[in-house]
Amino acid sequence: MSESLSSHTKTLTESIDSVSTEEPLIQDRWTNNISYRQLVISSCIGIVQVWWHPYIHDFKRLVPFLFIYNVFSVFFAYPAFYLELALGVATRKGVLNCWDMAPVARGIGIAMLIISTFTALALGAVSAWCLALVVHSFHSFLPWLHCAASAYPPCAARHRPLPKGSETPAQSFFFNFILNLKRDGLQGGLGNVVSELTIYYVISWVLVYFVSCKRIYSYSKLVLFKDLIAFFVLVTCAAGVIRLKGSSRMFYECDWSVLYDGLQLWRDALEYCFVQMVLSQGTLVMLGSYCPKQKHGLANTSIFAFTVSKLSSTASALTLGAAHGALYRDYDNNTNIWKGSSSSITLWADYVTRIPGNQFWSTLIFFTLYVLSISSTAIIVQTIMSTFTGRLVRKITWAFLILICVLFCFIGIITICTQGGMYILNFLMMWPVSKSRTPIAAFVALGITYIYGQTTFCEDVYFAVGEYPCVFLRVCWALTPFVLLIMFVSGMASWSLADIMAGWLLVIVTLVSVALYVILYLFFKFRVRNIVSNEK
Repeated sequence: MSESLSSHTKTLTESIDSVSTEEPLIQDRWTNNISYRQLVISSCIGIVQVWWHPYIHDFKRLVPFLFIYNVFSVFFAYPAFYLELALGVATRKGVLNCWDMAPVARGIGIAMLIISTFTALALGAVSAWCLALVVHSFHSFLPWLHCAASAYPPCAARHRPLPKGSETPAQSFFFNFILNLKRDGLQGGLGNVVSELTIYYVISWVLVYFVSCKRIYSYSKLVLFKDLIAFFVLVTCAAGVIRLKGSSRMFYECDWSVLYDGLQLWRDALEYCFVQMVLSQGTLVMLGSYCPKQKHGLANTSIFAFTVSKLSSTASALTLGAAHGALYRDYDNNTNIWKGSSSSITLWADYVTRIPGNQFWSTLIFFTLYVLSISSTAIIVQTIMSTFTGRLVRKITWAFLILICVLFCFIGIITICTQGGMYILNFLMMWPVSKSRTPIAAFVALGITYIYGQTTFCEDVYFAVGEYPCVFLRVCWALTPFVLLIMFVSGMASWSLADIMAGWLLVIVTLVSVALYVILYLFFKFRVRNIVSNEK
């Protein structure tokens, strides 16, 4: 057995050497501007890394949450990242067709596309928010520097205790004049469509179309610009926030005992690391299929992307946590920062008011967030478009792209661009966008390890790029799926509230394609076997 394996490995080595020495390398269309490795790394630098932080409002849980998040990222997110990227590299196919290797698992690709759809809808809303704040930054002074008399509930000035029910100037402006938010939740419906927000939302999707119209090659032209400006903003803001009084509050008020208060924090950290690494949405499979046919250090690419993702998300979380500490010191008792999608936007808006030249920094920061949101949405749209591989479909791909953008626009206008749109966005991010990713990652690892065969898959990767996955990755692929499924199932215990019930039902709908394909595959397999046995 060992001799046959060594001879097979020798054959693979000789074939790769012959390709690299005798045949010309496949020319990659973006190699003149940016390397493939930079393209993959850039997929982990997006709006999610600098905007979505579940515990940024809570001083007690923020630091323990970030610690658990980084630990889980090493043992769960990094192996899953390598696996999805290698899946595209080995098969050279999109998120649906890559499962030709294991047809029983084809439903995983459909579930990934559903998660991509929910994620694109959410990120499109964030881009509209950021564009609105960019426009308002060009006023003669920042509108959220002071309280507006017409704000409801009342806005409270700084350097005095915050009255119960009042809001900070940044949050009051954002809720009242950007979102026109309903304060009673979704009671009575979504409310009216916010016209200004709708205009920004449509503009954002028009830009997404122009970025996506040439597929992945259009996105690659944005990579260098958006990465440089994103890290410039993160570094300068992290350096500037240190000088604020109260910025260290999150460290001396953190309570490590929250790690023993049940599994909710642990589940949130696990889901968070999958969202931050753009896992289980098909993007990595698509990027892997574009890998040049030559020797490539896939492990180095994955490690670089992992490091960049951790640096950007952790740095932005600590920066916003420090800004929250300074805001808490101003009001001496509370800040009334809402949990969810608005907390980071509010804290970024409050932070820029503390910097000399605040209009310039407000424009730069929210323009950066806007570029990141457009690029993140565009690559998700390109992931969806990569599934249209038929020859006839390719001729009218532009029509499918227009149709997809128009559908996202229409759905977003009637839901997220309303007065209750923020509640819809929080619901999407909390449930289908976050909770659906861990079981999908588990199914991917189970399908490759136990259905297709881990050894066969590793040999496919070796034949494609000349690299055999290390022992750590192979062990994680074999063991971590069971941990992920246990954590996922343990969170399904509570169905008491209506929103929780609706959230779990939407997650189940996202995952139902996996079970459906397994049932259909087994049904037809046994039926064909019975037909063959009867003929004999």
